[in-house]
Amino acid sequence: MQKLYRRLANRMTFISLVVALAPLYALSAGIYFYFSGIHQEQLKNELRTLAHNRVSAIGLFLDERTSVLEVLAQTSSKEALTKPGALEKVFGLLNRRSWSFLDLGVIDSKGRHLAYVGPYPLEDRNYSEAPWFRHTMLRGTYISDVFLGFRGTPHFVVAVKHSAGSDSWILRATIDSDVFTRLVRSAQLGQRGDSYIVNSAGKYQTPPRFGGDILADCQLCMQSVPRGINVVERVTPDGKHLLTAFAWLSKKDWLLVIDQDPREALGPLILARELELAVLVLASLLIAASIIFLARRMVRRLEEQDRQRSALDAQLAHSGRLVSLGRMAAGVAHEINNPLAAIGELAGLLDDLIDEDFRRNHPHGALFKENLTKIQQHVDRVRSVTHRLLGFARRMEPRLDSVEINQVLTEAFSFLEREAKLKGVEVDLALSQDLPSLQTDRAQLQQVFLNLLNNALDAVEGGGRITLASRREDGEVVVSVADNGPGIPKEVQDSVFDPFFTTKAPGEGTGLGLSISHSIMQKLGGSITFESEPGKGATFFVHIPIS
Repeated sequence: MQKLYRRLANRMTFISLVVALAPLYALSAGIYFYFSGIHQEQLKNELRTLAHNRVSAIGLFLDERTSVLEVLAQTSSKEALTKPGALEKVFGLLNRRSWSFLDLGVIDSKGRHLAYVGPYPLEDRNYSEAPWFRHTMLRGTYISDVFLGFRGTPHFVVAVKHSAGSDSWILRATIDSDVFTRLVRSAQLGQRGDSYIVNSAGKYQTPPRFGGDILADCQLCMQSVPRGINVVERVTPDGKHLLTAFAWLSKKDWLLVIDQDPREALGPLILARELELAVLVLASLLIAASIIFLARRMVRRLEEQDRQRSALDAQLAHSGRLVSLGRMAAGVAHEINNPLAAIGELAGLLDDLIDEDFRRNHPHGALFKENLTKIQQHVDRVRSVTHRLLGFARRMEPRLDSVEINQVLTEAFSFLEREAKLKGVEVDLALSQDLPSLQTDRAQLQQVFLNLLNNALDAVEGGGRITLASRREDGEVVVSVADNGPGIPKEVQDSVFDPFFTTKAPGEGTGLGLSISHSIMQKLGGSITFESEPGKGATFFVHIPIS
């Protein structure tokens, strides 16, 4: 493929790919982002609902424990609770109803334990300096943050104050952190989700599932988290993309954090995206291969048509030159015939004047007679040449004449006889003498025979042989032109009569001779066939109907 046509093929391929694939990609991207946005918004709404429900459950858990202690503190006296065995009985009753208390204690206004039940030796502890004690004495009810305290383990307490004049005391209970952690973690979603509580100082109140311990510093900026319930997309310091819900508890300055891995939640959407991408890639490859194939095929056909048109233009120009040459030859033949007629007449007159007496009495009489005879012979020869030239230069429209095939073959051979002798090619004539006259176009038959003889001369080398034969066969006259050249390869025999097909070297043939001859014979009601065996020559048969 030439550079110009290659550039055209590349341009057609690029434009076709853009026109075919751009809408496909745009539609696919639009569909994906549309459904991705819908799923993302749905996930946020579900996470927001989950955070609302879970923060309500945590608030209800704390309110219930606080209310139980308040009822117990307000309906019982300090003396009744500090009696031996009374607090243990109350503690057992509380854990049967609310199984989240670790211990229970009665503390006077000085911070001293009046009574205690639990697994730790805290009976002699004084809490007058503990932050939770001072807050409870001031506010009446208090839920502490998680702290270590005398136990040395993270925990938080719920304390309520009983006021009876100047004699105030506190009922304090420690909440089981494992129960509370399980309550918080019940909001976890999937294999990579997390749920934990952080206080306003940024300390973990429950341990996170991934990275971080209880009371460790959280990497969240607490000041940037607005009040209420919010769902945001964020990236952790280790590069993870998370969908996070923030929910502040209404009665405690704690922040519930629920993390969800969107890839896990969007698994079906991601799978659909991967399938869509795979289908899109396969479709793109198929479309691209089809476009490249079709574009190159179209350009090759265009190139072939341009080449055929160029060859046809050249043949038309050549035919135009031949027409002009034929007209000129006809004019020259006519111009030559006029002086030839005069020369013939004068030679005949001189021949009549030279009688027997002149030849005997004149010393050069016999020479005069011999030269006049030669002049008349040469005039006849030139006249036959001009007649053949005029016959070949006739117009190509079919014109029925009474034609002697052998005479047409002899005339056609006479045009190429000298060329055959120069090439050293031997031409055998095997013309049957019992052929009838045919009603056909003489000039067009002559062109067919000339084309076949020309092809035969081009096919054989020096010392080759051509056989020109004619015979009568089954209501038709068959003319054969056989040569002993290389023959026609089997793979191209079906294309012999195609326009512009030739086996000759570039510049030595246009590929129109056999095509034109085939067309002429079809117009005349005949046909052309051939037989060829590679390496043993070829024989073309011209079938001319007798009637």
